[in-house]
Amino acid sequence: MKTSSIPRVLTYLAAAAVLFVYLAPLLLILLNSVKTSDEAATFTFALPENWMFSNYATVLGDPAIARALVNSIIVAGGVTAGTIAVCSLAAYVIARRTDWFSKGVYGYLLVGLIAPFAVIPAIRLLQLIGLSNTHLGLILVDVASQIPFTTLLLVGFIRQIPREIDEAALIDGAGAFTIFFRIIFPLMRPVTLTVMVLVVTFAWNEFQNVLFLTNSDVWTLPMTIFNFQSLHSFDYALVSANLVVTALPMVVVFLLAQRYIMSGIMAGAVKS
Repeated sequence: MKTSSIPRVLTYLAAAAVLFVYLAPLLLILLNSVKTSDEAATFTFALPENWMFSNYATVLGDPAIARALVNSIIVAGGVTAGTIAVCSLAAYVIARRTDWFSKGVYGYLLVGLIAPFAVIPAIRLLQLIGLSNTHLGLILVDVASQIPFTTLLLVGFIRQIPREIDEAALIDGAGAFTIFFRIIFPLMRPVTLTVMVLVVTFAWNEFQNVLFLTNSDVWTLPMTIFNFQSLHSFDYALVSANLVVTALPMVVVFLLAQRYIMSGIMAGAVKS
């Protein structure tokens, strides 16, 4: 083997290892989702003796699953719309202003990337404002958790848009909101699509905030795993089918929008 080919072989081996790490659990879940309860409890990669596609009918026929699906759509849609609205406006101000206040906010957002989520204060705050165990309360908390990363990503992109565009619009008599919504925001389409996919994926799969901040009436699909729990154990066949139903929409979204994610992140990270 040539010395020059060794790095390529190592790259392929590393890629194969990473692929196995990600695909093995997915394959196990898919196989368990069409097994009987006893077969699924063994957690092996063996093919099922009888293909139990009825597991999916059982899952989809559960009223709690239908309610959780509606909750997931409401929460994911609200979090995505709220995050884009708040962060895009904030990013535009931070990117265009150079005073101490904007720099301070930028630094504060950097700290927010590593600051842990405070569950107890969030619970108490929602109780004080009357939004405990509501869709709106959960949406607001999820939006707040996405603000630091999303705003900083958008700031990086907006800073690449020439200021001369703003100045020309001001000379023509356009106001700040007109400049943003009719000129700047349309130019942000690549990074906005990236943010949209990342945020909707987060909101759809989010578990911690749903668990601590809501009751079963507001639970989203990831929380419905508890629907198939008996007194001492889980029915892993139905749990696996539930996981497939929960993950499938986001897998499709991610695959379809994969190129937008990469192009949007790179557009906000590389200076022209």
